[in-house]
This record gives sequence, C-alpha cells and structure tokens, in this order.
Amino acid sequence: MNVNIAIIGCGYVGMEAAALWSQLGHHVTATTRHPERLADLSKVAQKTLILKGDDEEGLASLIAANDVLVVTIAADSADQYENAYLHTSQQIRALALEMDLPRRLIYTSSTSVYGDHRGLWVDETASLINPSEQAKILIQSEKTYLSLSECHWHVCILRLAEIYGPGREISKRIKHMEGHKLPGCGDQYTNMVRKEDVAAAMDHILRYRLEGIYNVVDDEHPTRKELYDQAAQYHHLPSLDWDPALTSIHGGNKRVSNHKIKSEGFVFSFPHRILD
Repeated sequence: MNVNIAIIGCGYVGMEAAALWSQLGHHVTATTRHPERLADLSKVAQKTLILKGDDEEGLASLIAANDVLVVTIAADSADQYENAYLHTSQQIRALALEMDLPRRLIYTSSTSVYGDHRGLWVDETASLINPSEQAKILIQSEKTYLSLSECHWHVCILRLAEIYGPGREISKRIKHMEGHKLPGCGDQYTNMVRKEDVAAAMDHILRYRLEGIYNVVDDEHPTRKELYDQAAQYHHLPSLDWDPALTSIHGGNKRVSNHKIKSEGFVFSFPHRILD
C-alpha cells in the first residue's frame, strides 16, 4: 500500500530514502532548512518544503498530511545539537499530544550513544555511556521519540553507524587527511554502513512495521588503521601517519552488532566494506 511520507531534514541519507520510496510509488515530501537544496530535493521527492526549526505550524501541517514521519535532521555544528535534535523531538511530542493523530515515525540516531566499551560487542540493550554533551542530547531525543507511544504513535529508532558511500568514499577521506597526523594509534574498531543500506533498512522498517531500536551497521569491524591501510593500498596512496599523543575523535572503542535487524529479515546489500 502506498503511503504519504514526510522526510524532515532530508540530507545525505534522506535523499537516498526519498528516491527509493518515490520509485516504490509512495508520495514523499522532503524538507530542508536550506533554500539552495530545494532543486536537488525536487528530483527525488514529489513535494519539497522549507522547514525551519521554529516553524511549529509547518510541522503540524506535515503531521496532518502524512502517514509516516521520518526524522533524518542533522545539526550543522556541535552547538546546534540541542536545537536540531532535542528541540525537534519535543516539538513533535507537543504536537502529538495536541493533535491526537497517531502516526508512524522513524528517527535516525547514532551508534555514538554507546560510548566506549573497550572494544567489546554492543547490541541495542547495551549501556549508553558516552559522556559528551552531544551524546546526551541524542539519548534524550531518543527517549522523547519513544515516549510518543503514549500518544499511540508507532516509533522506530535506527542507530546508524558511520555512513559512507558516493560522495563520502573512504579514498576521499584518505586523500583529505594525507600529510596530517591522525589522532591516536588507529586501534579502535570501525563501525560503518553504506548509504544505500541505510535507506533500504528504513524501507524494511516501514514495510514490516517494526518498532523499537535497531542498529544499522555492516558486518565488518577492522580497526581504523587496518581500514585506512587497506584502502590506501587499494588506491595506491601513501599510508597515513598516527600520533598517540593526540586524542581520538571517534567516540569510543566498540563493535556494534547488527544481529537484531538481520533477525527481522533485513539483508545488507553491502555487508562488507567497499574500498571505493
């Protein structure tokens, strides 16, 4: 059955999902804060809108007109986390309480909420121990969305690993970092997922009406040094240099399990890392 879907904050991942859902016959409304992005969004969605963070009336109209809300909004900078993530979740909750129109909602969170588990495996039941203010905001946003069940909404949280794909190729990262010292020793495990698999997972959640929390991450977990060395060799690039005196920025050492979403029948098209 075709449905009306609103993608709020339709960026890198949202555009992939919009294109997929449009091809499947769903009616997609894509929103952005940036007017210069409307032309690109119009190529993958039937309707495009400017939606600012304080536009409560616009958000209410989206809830009224669509069966499914997909929140893929991203903060432009670290100091915008609260406004982009938590404020949006609180706005949607307030409108859900006021409007009494139960909807289905998919929210893209991040595996960064798990924090540092010293290289151990984590699944959706693991403790969320990331001490950063940004992670705390993401965790509170998740809780706010999950609380929409009180309003009879059906909510699914997708904790996304580090996303790569066209435009975000691993080789481009290596070229960009060439000549710079990378922080740490590169011994932290990587958790990544291809853009196309994120969109496919979102469609799987919609298609099978899944609720709750699911990790979206591929099968492979090489250390960052192993991954970058493999990609550098593949593309005939020089190996990158690491500096243990510098603090790593990758949000803790862990291996994130994808068992739960696979147990629901989801099959990754890119279970192994593509060294493009």
